Amino acid sequence: YVRQTEAVTDYRTFVSGITEEDLMSEKALSLEECRKRVQKLLNGKILIGHALKNDLQALAISHPWYNTRDTGKYEPFMKVRFDDGVLWPKKLKELAKEKLGRDIQDDSKAHSPVEDAKTALDLYKLVRKKWEKVMEYKMNKTKEIEKLNCSDEETDLVPQ
Repeated sequence: YVRQTEAVTDYRTFVSGITEEDLMSEKALSLEECRKRVQKLLNGKILIGHALKNDLQALAISHPWYNTRDTGKYEPFMKVRFDDGVLWPKKLKELAKEKLGRDIQDDSKAHSPVEDAKTALDLYKLVRKKWEKVMEYKMNKTKEIEKLNCSDEETDLVPQ
């Protein structure tokens, strides 16, 4: 848990699972300490989750696109929005039921980030081979473009 520097007016425990006691405990970290620990854990690793942009923004950190597997942005898991053909992310709860036959995020219980993480990982495992082929293709295309555009410069968009 991360210690808050401002007063919390609504813990949204039914969604977050977090209580006042959690944030007041001695185990709660400062935001900076949490950020450092997360960055150290993620360094050089593939990050798997759902709607990861929100979590990364909350921590004010980034992670390389080529090491990110976001089930909210994986095209085969998305739906077409309205009639405009734009792909839109499905809710994790929807994907869990549709792809895994699993009910998660029961409205009568506190939200479990562990359950969400396991669900996102299981969704990834379901399509890992195909997803990794897509990522390999994207990384190779990016390298080709970098060579064309930056033949004299070093870039780090994709590891060599």
